[in-house]
Amino acid sequence: MTPVRNAGWGAPVGGGLASPTMPSLLVTNDFPPKVGGIQSYLWELWRRLPADEVTVLTTPYPGAAEFDRAQPFRVVRDRNRVLLPTPALAGRIDALALEIGAGVIFLDPALPLGALGPRLVAAPYVAVLHGAEVTVPGRLPGTRALLRRVLRSAAGVLAAGTYPADEAARGAGRPLPGLVVPPGVDVERFRPNGDEAARAAVRRRYGLPEAAPVVLGVSRLVPRKGFDVLIDAVARLARRRFPGPAPGGDSSIEAAGAVHLALAGTGRDRDRLARRAARAGIGDRFHLLGRVPDEDLAAVYSASDVFAMCCRERWGGLEAEGFGIVFLEAAACGLPAVAGGSGGAGEAVEDGGTGFVVDPLDAGAVADALARLLDDPELRRTMGARARARAETSFAYDGLAARLEPLARGDLSGLTPIGSPGPGPPTHPAPPTHPSPPARPAPPTRPTAAP
Repeated sequence: MTPVRNAGWGAPVGGGLASPTMPSLLVTNDFPPKVGGIQSYLWELWRRLPADEVTVLTTPYPGAAEFDRAQPFRVVRDRNRVLLPTPALAGRIDALALEIGAGVIFLDPALPLGALGPRLVAAPYVAVLHGAEVTVPGRLPGTRALLRRVLRSAAGVLAAGTYPADEAARGAGRPLPGLVVPPGVDVERFRPNGDEAARAAVRRRYGLPEAAPVVLGVSRLVPRKGFDVLIDAVARLARRRFPGPAPGGDSSIEAAGAVHLALAGTGRDRDRLARRAARAGIGDRFHLLGRVPDEDLAAVYSASDVFAMCCRERWGGLEAEGFGIVFLEAAACGLPAVAGGSGGAGEAVEDGGTGFVVDPLDAGAVADALARLLDDPELRRTMGARARARAETSFAYDGLAARLEPLARGDLSGLTPIGSPGPGPPTHPAPPTHPSPPARPAPPTRPTAAP
């Protein structure tokens, strides 16, 4: 294949139209066996693409050799522990792209790795967008121009949701040719479990009450996730008694109890959250589960009643929730959710349909949303069923990978302008959803107050 320089949106590959079977090359620092949301997103998508058309260039990592042998596609581990945008790496990317006859090169993320894009000559490049790697440089004077050059020079962008698409459009100063493929969920692995005996066994294993209602949060324990506000919200419900699961799966007043809060995950905020719960008077109803093993995670979701994460923006919007895969995992398990209105969380949770999206700094609003769900078993069931259906139709990874496949084969003709470069609604549609259930009043809002 004759090398061609990136010529922008719709540039032909090798001087002609892209072949429908051209391979692709993904270059990223974030790929399993590393653990994380980006790693999961990339692997779940790329493992569903035609294996003989996929090559991944990534970094060495403990356990990588065993992991790579189990993959149906080729994984190349660079000699460097971190892929930095150097001329030497650009040369290695071009050489590998030419070796496999790549029709497109995916650079993940847009910065810093995407800074290599304008140097590449083997094939057009597509910048992969998640959130912070666009938001932060796009708002800082020292990096704004570099980000704009990377985005405007790309053949297109692959955005993991509408939020990063909008942030990239702001950084570029215009909508960008691209494709929105939000994070998804494995709906076979994460699914509701109506077995009450199994539910009770999971609760016993993790030290949770068998009958009282349980609000679950799953994430890294860091300030941006807003679990401090969630603790305050649960504390406001301390005197309330809510229906809990009675034997046979029915909710009854006999099984009523004070709400418990369980957090699964680890992080630097762990001790601070424990102290906050103790000060708030819910220490005996606050459960730190630690890191839940992957094979147990779906069961823990299914053993809970409501999912909540009050993710919030920090540092003037520089730090925000890119999407929130945990909201989809909970949804696939049939849980309604309460989400903080930060970044892409409002795309993961359909406000009023699969849960509530609230002011993440307003503990009163969070408490009201939790109370609405905990007080009304039928509302929980309705929203949980809708959440499951939406996960299956709009966020199942098989469907998302099918959306990505033409681009991964080098076909740039399907790229359309995405992102809103200024305030206001995005210029592209959100993923399709099911018709709304009967309207219910949204939880009342209160004046914002910092926790």
